[in-house]
Amino acid sequence: MPERTLLVVDDEDGVIYAIHQTLQACGYRVLATTSPHRALEMLRAGERVDLMIIDLFMPAMDGATLLKECRQIRPGLRVLLSSGVASDAELRRWRGRGEAVVAKPWRETEFRDAVLKALSRGSPATLMT
Repeated sequence: MPERTLLVVDDEDGVIYAIHQTLQACGYRVLATTSPHRALEMLRAGERVDLMIIDLFMPAMDGATLLKECRQIRPGLRVLLSSGVASDAELRRWRGRGEAVVAKPWRETEFRDAVLKALSRGSPATLMT
């Protein structure tokens, strides 16, 4: 099976570093950026991405907007949403829409399990507006 490529988009360098270290140790190819606009450029350029990990709250573009734009470019894109500030109710709403979500801070094993589960999911739900 070919190596899986994960694209991480988070506005915090420390979070990106931690995710990169965790996922690379699991054998994934990890691409990362603090710029949602750069992530969209990568998708438009045809970069192979098996799973995108998106922070829901970023200053340049919120995760919901990024998710919607990503799915316009690649409708079948698998995504794992992440947040350290979303309320339990907000996280439940995202899950109710069929999205994979993990709350920060997470334990490393919890995060790895969330990534595996998101990669093994069927076609993602259409983003509800």
